[in-house]
Amino acid sequence: MSENFELEDEGNVTSPEKAEDEEIRNFKEEPGDDDGENRHPTVHNSMLFTALLVVKGMIGAGILNLPLIFKTFGIIGGIILSLFLTLISVTVAYLLGRSKDISQRYSFAVYSKISMGTTGCVLMKLSLFVMLSTLAIVQLIVFGDVLKGLSLLFCEINVKILIILIAVILLPFMFQKDISGVTNIAHFGIIGLGIFCGCTIILFINKYLKNEIIFESNMLYPKGTLKEIFTCGGGYYNAFTFHMSYFSYYLPLKPRNNKTMLNSTIIGSIITAIVYSLYGILFYLMYGNQINDSALKYLQTELFQANKNKNNFIVCVLVVCFLSFLINASISTMIHFYLGKSHFIGLVKFILQKRAEKEEKKDIPLVDMNDDRKFNDDVQSISMNKNEEVISERKQFFITFGLYIYVLIMAVTFDKIIILDGFNGSTVANYINLISPSIFYLYFSRKKKYYGEKLIALFNMAFGIGLTLMYFILRLF
Repeated sequence: MSENFELEDEGNVTSPEKAEDEEIRNFKEEPGDDDGENRHPTVHNSMLFTALLVVKGMIGAGILNLPLIFKTFGIIGGIILSLFLTLISVTVAYLLGRSKDISQRYSFAVYSKISMGTTGCVLMKLSLFVMLSTLAIVQLIVFGDVLKGLSLLFCEINVKILIILIAVILLPFMFQKDISGVTNIAHFGIIGLGIFCGCTIILFINKYLKNEIIFESNMLYPKGTLKEIFTCGGGYYNAFTFHMSYFSYYLPLKPRNNKTMLNSTIIGSIITAIVYSLYGILFYLMYGNQINDSALKYLQTELFQANKNKNNFIVCVLVVCFLSFLINASISTMIHFYLGKSHFIGLVKFILQKRAEKEEKKDIPLVDMNDDRKFNDDVQSISMNKNEEVISERKQFFITFGLYIYVLIMAVTFDKIIILDGFNGSTVANYINLISPSIFYLYFSRKKKYYGEKLIALFNMAFGIGLTLMYFILRLF
């Protein structure tokens, strides 16, 4: 890669004038095309911290399903799956990085609009909304389950009431106008995640010293049906891959280029694979083949028994474990909800703006067509003014509030996390993580002779389409 590219101007997040293709270079972005990202971040992150942000984003509620996933795939199968997902993540990040290299842009919505038109842009925003809102729902379900475990120390409290209470507490934080307001405190989530994993290791050591570790030779190999394997694999994939390719994590990166983006992804994917595999294996060894649900169910039982037996040490470890996971989940919930509602608002803006353009019969203001730069500025200004007329800040507030009510209702009425993760991982995750990045790269590199990379992109796209079709076939039988 050229030295000039690696030393690109960091003050300008997007540099369309540097794009290698004239058609892409002349493409004009509109308000709402930024995917809710902060295009001009006020903070700068190192490559290592960016990698940790990626890890923080990926390791959320999904980690609680790892014991069941490793039971379904077996220890050996689970390790192979982790390595395979790491490879996919790095490949997807590379394709997106190369797309950025050629187009000099940083947005899923813009990539979709350039390569697939307005229909592709709508589909991408809708897919991102479904993905992120579902992740926020999962986090709220986890909140209720965690608080349910803590309530066992005092009294029996209904999980639905706990979810509503935590939703009320988090509500003021859900109206962030800039994602920096959330990502700037992401280090608290990283610390909480570290403590959570440390508590699990302490529990494992305690059971090991008491000779309560369970190991049977059949635990090494898969034992689930094809449908179970696909559902669990989809949930793992959903938790793993999406955050690798999301540009929001890389925008504050300094220096910000394809090399540092890819290195952050590699570091983040390796750390995530190790943490996920370690957690899944340790928990599987602690409870063996009796595992048939989320790890929280067994941690709650462990807390109840330790409290009953007056084992204060284990009670303290589990309380710290639950509280640290709450910190981790709270940051994840805010990030997922912010980005999800940003995509939805962007979609509403797009639809209303197109409708307004058809209905309005106002004269278009005069612009200076002799000066290209002035012409572009005038057109963009007109577009922004129209966009502001279509949807006001007040309307955005009510949309945000309505979406949070939707997320809350879903969290209260639905409690099967593995099914939600499996749905996301087998449908919209495939479109966002496998199919779309491949389409983006193939479109942007269509005038290049990158035959090897194009072959990888084609395989990536075919693999994503195959997974999606397999999901619907298995759902029918």
